[in-house]
Formats: sequence, structure tokens, C-alpha cells
Amino acid sequence: MIWRYFPKTVLTLQKIVTASLLSGLVACLSGCMVGPDFARPETKAQRQFDVPAQSEFTDAIKTSADKTLNPVTWWSGFGDPTLTELLKAASSQNLTLQIAALRIYQARSQLGVADATLLPTVGLGGNASQTNAPSLLTQFLNTASTSNLQNVVVSANWEIDFWGKYRRGIESATASYLSSAATYAAADVSLAADVANTYINIRYYEQLIDVAKTNLALQAESLRIAGARFRFGATSLLDLSQAQSQYEQTKAQIPGLIAELRKSQYAMSILLGEPPDFYAKKFGGIVGTLKAPPELQVGIPTDLLRRRPDVLQAEYAAAAQSALIGVNAAALYPSFSLAGYFGFQSMSYSGGASQGSLFTWDNKNTNIAGSFAFPLFYRGAIVDQIRVQDAAFQQSVLNYQNLVLRAQKEVEDALILISTSRSATQDLAKAVVAAQQAATLALDRYKQGQNDYNTVIVAQQQLLAVQDSYVQAGASTLLGYVGAFKALGGGWSGELTIPGLPEPMVSEMQQRTDWGKVLINTADPRLVKSSETSQ
Repeated sequence: MIWRYFPKTVLTLQKIVTASLLSGLVACLSGCMVGPDFARPETKAQRQFDVPAQSEFTDAIKTSADKTLNPVTWWSGFGDPTLTELLKAASSQNLTLQIAALRIYQARSQLGVADATLLPTVGLGGNASQTNAPSLLTQFLNTASTSNLQNVVVSANWEIDFWGKYRRGIESATASYLSSAATYAAADVSLAADVANTYINIRYYEQLIDVAKTNLALQAESLRIAGARFRFGATSLLDLSQAQSQYEQTKAQIPGLIAELRKSQYAMSILLGEPPDFYAKKFGGIVGTLKAPPELQVGIPTDLLRRRPDVLQAEYAAAAQSALIGVNAAALYPSFSLAGYFGFQSMSYSGGASQGSLFTWDNKNTNIAGSFAFPLFYRGAIVDQIRVQDAAFQQSVLNYQNLVLRAQKEVEDALILISTSRSATQDLAKAVVAAQQAATLALDRYKQGQNDYNTVIVAQQQLLAVQDSYVQAGASTLLGYVGAFKALGGGWSGELTIPGLPEPMVSEMQQRTDWGKVLINTADPRLVKSSETSQ
């Protein structure tokens, strides 16, 4: 026997098999599964946000630490019905959001595949054959040389989930399913912020164009006065040339602003799932009424763990990866399977039994067997594969922890932007009044010949710059509020749900594939409120 040449190896293998069988029996009796059980990773969530206080250069923001953001109508604080209409349209029509919704249905179907792994595989098979093979014996006995074979068999095979390989797989697929639902909610929040930001940019460029046109009209009047004084010999060609140059420079700024406005309008149309010219046609003539919300309901940093869908998505992604460690760890242990079949089989020769006699008890054919498989020389690769999954899991933990820190940073970024922009807006409002007075006085004094045209140019350039800065500070304040709403999870109700798909898409998919009622049944008890799933 070859085994006598390797007595130590055989003994070692016997010990490994015996230890694995004993540990498997203990695991089976105790009902445990190999691999780690997932728990939400620890984070460095602060007790409260760093809300800026009133100072010479910052403005105090009215906040409520004991309340969380109104999840459904956060945009109502801007007081602009057009923005509300745009947000509702984007939520139902945006194509990228629909892709995220389809991934939920994909993950739910994948979960169904994983659920089936716990069940035995059962199949029905059968065959019928006729063989004509004459031999010397059949010729001598003068018997039929044609044989008929028929059988029908139901077979089953079942691998017993001793180590939780399939249960861990279902656990991973469930977490991935929940992660896809959280991903959709995060995409919805991000879409709402993109719509609001794009709308603010549209209004911002509209205001800049108005400011430029107003100043262009002022400079046109100054050019007219400089031309008149030059014709009457009251001033030199230098003043007229300076006035003409200033007018043309201001006029040259407007085409660039119009281009930026059009690009923002095109971007909004795409967010709405429409052709690029849609916004300009439907909303181009509407005047915006955007204003800063009166209060921010910021809550506390730990609220972000359940209020931000992207944080929840990262948590579920880590849970899915954690379960894969157990799936691969189960390969280190023996697998046990049961197999069997039951059916009927008959063989006859020409002139013998007919096909109708197949299904008789005398023709029954049964078999039942058990087997196990145990890895011997591939264990090192299995261990390496477990290490691969563990490293991937640790990365997902770090990603979750880093995302929580970034979430807090995004809130505080938005708060300081609001505070400083509001303070700057107040100062710039005073600067605009002063610049308007200076521009008016400079032009009056020029008419009276008390100063040269260079003073008029400087005053009008300052007016244009200050007015642009004032518009920009106002837009920055509004963008800061949008950033705060997004960072606080605004627009999300806190529930994981399966969104409905557009009817034309459902019809097209059902014609192409048998979806049953999956595409129209959006209820699923596995998708619950985040406050319940994140405890």
C-alpha cells in the first residue's frame, strides 16, 4: 500500500479530518455559523455641530439642535414655487434616478437566487431508446434482437448547510439588497441638491446679466455725455475714448454670462429627464423668488448615522462584505450532501412489454446516498481567499467611518459658508449703496467739469464689481443652505422603499421578460425605517 510510505502524512490528515468532523458536529448542534457576525463599526461622531457665533465677520445662524430636518419639504423654506415644481418633476423623471431604482429590483431578484441555495435541487428526467443489435445467440434462439428501454426519474440533491455557507450568502445578498435601497435614497437626496443648486445658479446668472445691463445703460449715458462735451470742446478725445472703452468692456461681459446661463438651463433640463431646451421653453419667463430659510434644524451629529442614506448604504455594504468572510470560511470544512432519485424503468424486447407497463411498482427504481467532501491540498488557497474578503471588509469599515467624518464636515462646511456669506451680504449691501452714490456724484461732477473722466470710470467699475459681489454672496448663502440640507439628509423620509417605475418601462420589461408581479408590487417587509434597521 502506498500509504505505508507516508505514515506521518496519513496520521496528520486523519487528525485534520477528525477535528473538522468533531467541530462540524459541535457547530451543527449549536446552530452557529462560521465567520464574524456584523456589528455597526464605531465612529467618532461629535456631541454637537460647530455652529458659528455672531462676530464682526460671521453671522449667527438660527438652528435647532433638538430637531431634525423636515425630510419631505425642506425646499419650502426657500419660498419659491418654481423650485418646488422642478424638484417634484426631477424626482419622477430623472433617468439616473431610474437606473438606481432598477438596481433595487436587480438586487431583490439576486436575493431570490440566494434564498434558493438552502433548498434541495429537484429535477425530472426521462428517456426512451430502441436498440437493434442481433447476435449469434439471438439468431440461434430465434428471438427478437430489438430491445426497448424506458425510464422516468425524479432526482434530488441537497448540500446540508452545516457551516452557514448559504445562510451567510443570503445574509450578504440581503445586506446588498438593503444597500441598493439606501443607494437609491442617497441618489434622490443628491438629485434634489443638484436641482436646487442648478436653479440657484440660473437665478445667479440672470441677476448678473441684469446688473451688467443696468451698468451698461449707466455707462451708455456717460458715453453720451462724454461725446456731447467733446463735440462742444469741453473735454478731450481722451475722455471720449475712455468712455467708449469702458462701455465696450462691460458689454463684452454679457455674452459670457448668457452662455453660462444657457448651460445651467441645459443642465437643469437633463436633470428633469428632458431635452436641453426644455427649461428655457417652460420656465424661462418665470421670475425667481428665492430667499434664505428662516431656520436650520440640524439635530446632533449622531443623527447622521440614520438620517443620511449614504451613511446607511455604507453600513449595509460593510455588512454584505462581512458575510462573505463566512461564505469563504465554510470552504475549510467538509461539505455534506444527500442525493437520491425515484423513478420507473423497464426494458423489453420486440413483442414484449408495452410502454404502458412502465409505471408499475415492479419497475420502480430508487436510490439514496450520502457523501462528504473535504479539502486537503487546496486549503492554503482557501485561507488566502478568506484573507482577501477580510481585507475587503476592513476597507468597507474604514470607508464607513470616513464617510461619517465627511458627513459631519459637510454640515459644518455648509454652516460656515452660510454664516460668512450672510455677513458678507450685509456688508456688501452697504457697499452697493455707497458705490451707487459715488458713481452718481462722480458723473455729476464730471458734467460740471469738476473732475476728469477717469474718476467716473473708477466709480462705475467699483459699482459693477460691488454689485457682482453682492449677487455672488447672496447666491453663496443659498448654496450654503442647500449644502446643509443635503449634508443633513434632506429630502429623505428615513424609510427604505422600493420606488415605482414608469408605466412604459414596466410594460416594456414585462414584454421582454417574465417579471410576474415583481415590477408592480413595491411592498417588501425587509425594507423598513432606517431608525429600526440602524439600531
